Amino acid sequence: MAGIDWRPTLVTRLRDRFLEQRAAEAHRHLEDDLRMLWREACTGVGLCHYVHVAAGTTIRTPRFGGLRHGDGLVFSTELLPGQEPDDLRAQATRLAHTLGAHGLRVEPLAGRWVRIVLLQSDPLTARVPLPELPLAHGAGRMVLGRGEDGTAITHRLTGPAHLAVQGQNGSGKSVFTYGLLAQLCAAPDVLITGSDITGLVLGRAFDGTAHRDLQATGTRDLLEHAAMLDRLVAEMDHRLDAMPARQDAVTASEWTPLVLVVLEEFPGLLRAAQARDKKLAERITSAVLRLVSEGRKAAFRVLMLAQRFEANAVGGGYARDQFALRLSFRVPADSLAMLHGDDARPLGPAHANAAPGIAYLSGPGHDCTRLRAPYLGGYGEYCDRLARHARRASGETWADWIEVA
Repeated sequence: MAGIDWRPTLVTRLRDRFLEQRAAEAHRHLEDDLRMLWREACTGVGLCHYVHVAAGTTIRTPRFGGLRHGDGLVFSTELLPGQEPDDLRAQATRLAHTLGAHGLRVEPLAGRWVRIVLLQSDPLTARVPLPELPLAHGAGRMVLGRGEDGTAITHRLTGPAHLAVQGQNGSGKSVFTYGLLAQLCAAPDVLITGSDITGLVLGRAFDGTAHRDLQATGTRDLLEHAAMLDRLVAEMDHRLDAMPARQDAVTASEWTPLVLVVLEEFPGLLRAAQARDKKLAERITSAVLRLVSEGRKAAFRVLMLAQRFEANAVGGGYARDQFALRLSFRVPADSLAMLHGDDARPLGPAHANAAPGIAYLSGPGHDCTRLRAPYLGGYGEYCDRLARHARRASGETWADWIEVA
């Protein structure tokens, strides 16, 4: 067809082909550079094998598989015999800096192959939003924050772990708790109870909800706190006594909810009780000790918050040892080691100046991990979310039922 000008179409195709060849060439050059840097990085941190032969010594490093196309720098590598993905994670920061990145994430693929994702910025600097909708049930995964490798760190409340959270004023401890309770407030198989001498985390924010009846707030009536804890212990004993044969743990349900016992500023509650009546302080301590030591099988979980988890401030070293999941926001170096052990001591000086919202986490499946906690949006947003989503009180409450039981 003589009337059609085919020249623009040909020029476009030639240009596109040229650009594809340039992109492929650039990709090959980048892949070659990364392969060389990866070998040097692994050798520098000791992730290599030295093979001695007659001609000399050969250095073997994890084999570079190939650079993946797409956003960011992602490549695969084959671990050496005897290596595990955790061996790379232990040297992640040093490897990443050699490769020109801020950090890296290691993702297992198959066999000895893993995927390496290079992170160009610090995941702990960006704000972590919370999902708008709360959890539909207590076995859902609560968002604890974002780890240094950029992945979400979650936890199931139904897991066998009490939670300990410490941090100085303004470190983000309360905001983290707001986010945690906002995620759980609508679950039909979770009851949020506890003691809060500030009246901010619990109390007025929960007015009109199904959770309010088993919450004690303020310091005017410390007997109310002791009585509430005694009621929880009585319910725990009732569940243990009524447990069917051949069963060693209560399964949470709408009729037997998982009871989250929040102890906000618990050392302050003990100090106030000791100042008024030492026997009252002993009564409170005894109830909390029973909940943390026996409550797991009865579907009870304790969330204790303190500025410092000193043994004599939280009911003794035995009580502190019962908390398997532990988070520390900004605290002095000795406080970090006190809660997380000597493995955390090297991070103490740096963590003592951590920005608000940065926490150190240790617990089942999380060995010495730093994270940024989710940001709900302030106390007003916390109250709004509870007003929108928290289960409402209707008729006979669960607290009324346990009085009869």
